[in-house]
Amino acid sequence: HALDNTLQDILVRHARLIQHTESQSLPIGIDFRVDKFRARSELLLYAPDHPGLFMKVAGAIALGGASIVDAHIFTTTDGTALDMLGFQDAGKQAAVDDPERFQRIRDNLIRALSGEIWLEKALAGRRSLPARADVFRVEPRVLLDNNASRTHTVIEVNGRDRPGLLFDLAKALKELGLVISSAHISTYGERVVDVFYVKDVFGMKVTVRSKVMKVQKQLTEALSLT
Repeated sequence: HALDNTLQDILVRHARLIQHTESQSLPIGIDFRVDKFRARSELLLYAPDHPGLFMKVAGAIALGGASIVDAHIFTTTDGTALDMLGFQDAGKQAAVDDPERFQRIRDNLIRALSGEIWLEKALAGRRSLPARADVFRVEPRVLLDNNASRTHTVIEVNGRDRPGLLFDLAKALKELGLVISSAHISTYGERVVDVFYVKDVFGMKVTVRSKVMKVQKQLTEALSLT
């Protein structure tokens, strides 16, 4: 029943955000929630779907000094995205509960979606990790699996974590013409394991060998950026 209540709570929050956004004729709807028990915060986004939406959300959260820990992306039949992203303070691995930080993330996201800020430029100086992290060597690895899901290609990305990594991975997937349906992000110290469920723009899995190799190459390059 706890799971049912959680799902019911999520559905209620979705419905309230949609109602508020549409009744106020807002271009997008954004709602934050703090989950102290799980040491994470949540961003609920209701917005017109378009290629690169997840990339922009990842960039806005990174600019706010936070790291995404999980993400679930839903697209309605009318082409509207309803995304829920869990995130933590990038330095403390704790929930963000500062209203000013939430406002900064909200502002970054609205500006990114409207094209007012270029996330690549804004994040350019944030890639590097502190010098002490240089002692760690995590070999980048990208695996594609077409058997784990009936409907999606599952991509597992292993590499060294750093600020803005998820933005760079999402940017690479967008440039490859792949649509992210869900993302599961796990960090183990300096190592990150990201799992993406993707389809191509035609709703198909990635099966052509040349395309598989191109995906592996571009994601490995994104992992290797410093």
